[in-house]
Amino acid sequence: MILFLIILVAVAALLIVVPAWRERFVEGLKNFSDIAIVNFLRATSRFGAELTDEGRAEQARWREQRLRNLRGLALRAGERGKRSPADEPLHKDKPRSDLTF
Repeated sequence: MILFLIILVAVAALLIVVPAWRERFVEGLKNFSDIAIVNFLRATSRFGAELTDEGRAEQARWREQRLRNLRGLALRAGERGKRSPADEPLHKDKPRSDLTF
């Protein structure tokens, strides 16, 4: 029991000291809690139980459309993130002016 507490304190200290590990741990914890909440809500709700076969097919089409839209947004954001060298400011120490054309 004492060994477990020592290991737990050491892990907590490392999470406090190393910011990258702390961020990764917190993101993992948030992802886990999101998945757990979604699974709980799906298991306890009766949403969709009253849908007809046609309604289920329509819901599937809408879901696929939303996923395609999200993929397109992600692709466009990735392309926008890739900047050409011409977009970089000439002087690294001076901020870029909003009045450049």
